[in-house]
Amino acid sequence: MTPHDDDPLRASLEPWIGKPMSSAGPAHAPDPVNLPMVRHWVDALDDHNPIYLDEAQARASRFGGLVAPPAMLQVWTMGRPRLEGIAERGGSSSEMDPESPFVALAKAGLPGTLATNSELEFLRYLRPGDQLHSTSELESISERKTTGLGSGYFVTWMTRYFAAGDEPVGRQRFRIFKFAPGRMDDAKAREASAAAPSADSRTPDSNAAAAPRPMPPAAQGERLPDFALPVTTTRIVAGALASRDFMPVHHDRDYARKQGAPDVFMNILTTNGYVARYVTDWAGSEARLLGIRIRLGGPATPGTTLRFSGEVVREDQAGEERILEVALKAVNELGMHASGTVELSLPRR
Repeated sequence: MTPHDDDPLRASLEPWIGKPMSSAGPAHAPDPVNLPMVRHWVDALDDHNPIYLDEAQARASRFGGLVAPPAMLQVWTMGRPRLEGIAERGGSSSEMDPESPFVALAKAGLPGTLATNSELEFLRYLRPGDQLHSTSELESISERKTTGLGSGYFVTWMTRYFAAGDEPVGRQRFRIFKFAPGRMDDAKAREASAAAPSADSRTPDSNAAAAPRPMPPAAQGERLPDFALPVTTTRIVAGALASRDFMPVHHDRDYARKQGAPDVFMNILTTNGYVARYVTDWAGSEARLLGIRIRLGGPATPGTTLRFSGEVVREDQAGEERILEVALKAVNELGMHASGTVELSLPRR
């Protein structure tokens, strides 16, 4: 008897584990890294780090020229959307491989999708002109779980990103919960996220927009300034568009409610972008983010306020670099929206 004989659906998906997510091969970015898309991103997130758009300041920095916001890594290889039928495809921007586990789960009555975890690792910052492609491999499918949202499976995959010549530039481990949509109240959304398997590997607001600090922050134990972000429908939709995420739950209230959500809600790419902005507003434009690992809880919906807080929990030395780890969280009226860590390096000076 195999471990999944008592769950034929789970057993049928087992052959996908360790295999590419699509038979179509690598995903190729429709455009090279470019300033218009970077400008769209920083405008949507109100991110004033000068290394993204100010050529003079970027040249004077450790980066020697303009770079793209690191949290945009996932954005560049997002496919061009075919809007017709996107709701029927569960928010997928294009037709999916008919044999994929996502299609199988949807056909089995589990079309709902809720992101629960993201682990980003940046091997280098991207520059205008970089042409990316990516590959994705299914890592795991959990046993069937019952949460406040209903019954379903946590699905995890790893995406690796490459520049020209197959140069590795970053990777992302991503986890979602696939379930049968019901009515998602906020407590249920938090419960679903809390049930997610733990990661086991490393890898204008009520505040005025903070100018990046010119000097490195202090040592271990320093607390980051608190930051409050009022969440509006405009912010949610602006972030989804800037991240090229056309899934209807992030812009269509009726669709979101049919999926069991209380309203449209912020996508995980936007949350990652605000996490990156929060840390670099504090650390300054000489900071280089090495990784962002977050776990989602309750949704960020219109009318709530995300309150970010953080603290340096580790400091190491690596040659001429200081390596810092910041533990942070973002909470709102519904509870914990996101928690996790950001790893970054700063010059020793």
